Amino acid sequence: MFKLRLSNPAVEGALNVSKWLKTQVLLSAEEMEKLLSDAGSFSFYNVSEVVSSENGEISREDFLMQYRAYATALKEGRVPEERKLRRSFSAVMSVTPDVLYAFEVQPGRFLVKPIRPVLQLQLHHFLHSKIDGKFYPMTLSQESVTWGIQFSYPQIFQHPQSHTFSKVGDAEEFPNTSLYSKLTRWLRNFSVPTTFLYQGKLTSVPIRTGKEVLPWISQHPQLKAQGLSVHVY
Repeated sequence: MFKLRLSNPAVEGALNVSKWLKTQVLLSAEEMEKLLSDAGSFSFYNVSEVVSSENGEISREDFLMQYRAYATALKEGRVPEERKLRRSFSAVMSVTPDVLYAFEVQPGRFLVKPIRPVLQLQLHHFLHSKIDGKFYPMTLSQESVTWGIQFSYPQIFQHPQSHTFSKVGDAEEFPNTSLYSKLTRWLRNFSVPTTFLYQGKLTSVPIRTGKEVLPWISQHPQLKAQGLSVHVY
């Protein structure tokens, strides 16, 4: 059964948050496993589709299996089958189930909804514009390059009852703030901003790359297709 309590939007109100902090990163499978281990105790929740009581939560093992398939494909020069990954790569992370609830939309079928800030995961693609030479994260087109996951966490929260605004920070009211801090601190230590090379021009961007990815990133098939490479200092 659900670890989540049952409720509905009429009781809970809507989650209104803004000013998202966003980090995009491509890690190796081993780096992702280490990141999740070092992040401590948390769970993944499936918020992208209607679920049964058995699959509202995504196990860490299942997530890592899906990520390993994704990273292995890139390492072997293949485009990952992203359709199979969307469930896991659109999940949310939370250190406690108390900031989410399950809403029964039909008998035995539920939507999982957060009521306090959680870490949002999204499959990340970037676009390199041949017109202005800029790199645009979270852009999906035929020329986009798949590049790991975007982790997002909001800075402003509107209380659903009082409609007042709070800065997302206090650990008691916003327990996932510490989780996001651990994640970003780990990424600062074990990944680097990416410098791309295109037609002899170097461009450094905030999109991050795991240090263990750099030895094999030249195999990325979509980089090759776009005439891009990663400059390793």
